Amino acid sequence: MNSSKIKQFLEPIGLVLLLFAFGWQCWEEHANQNKYEGYIYELNLNIMSIWSGVYDEALHSERYKGEAMVFVDYDVLNRSMKNWEQIQEEFQLINKQTSFFFQSRVVLYILGSLLVVFGKWPQKMR
Repeated sequence: MNSSKIKQFLEPIGLVLLLFAFGWQCWEEHANQNKYEGYIYELNLNIMSIWSGVYDEALHSERYKGEAMVFVDYDVLNRSMKNWEQIQEEFQLINKQTSFFFQSRVVLYILGSLLVVFGKWPQKMR
């Protein structure tokens, strides 16, 4: 193969590599997001456990009278506590929108890259 034939394939090969790199990036970002959500879930469980202990201790101590205290109203704080599932329910619409926009971007990127690759592919190979 001479150098002109090699040059013909450089751009299409580069674009294919770019497309694979993008796919890899999407997979990696998705894996990182799952990892961070796992960390947040673990933190939420720990915070809920700590809060349950503090709340239980307060309910069974002499300082709790069933009404607001000077600094802390345990009943209000307990009602405002949310577990991970409740938080996810509140963000369900945003999560769906984010997922839809991500998938749309991936499809557009892949289609655009494929069109460029096919448009640049040497005539003899089509």
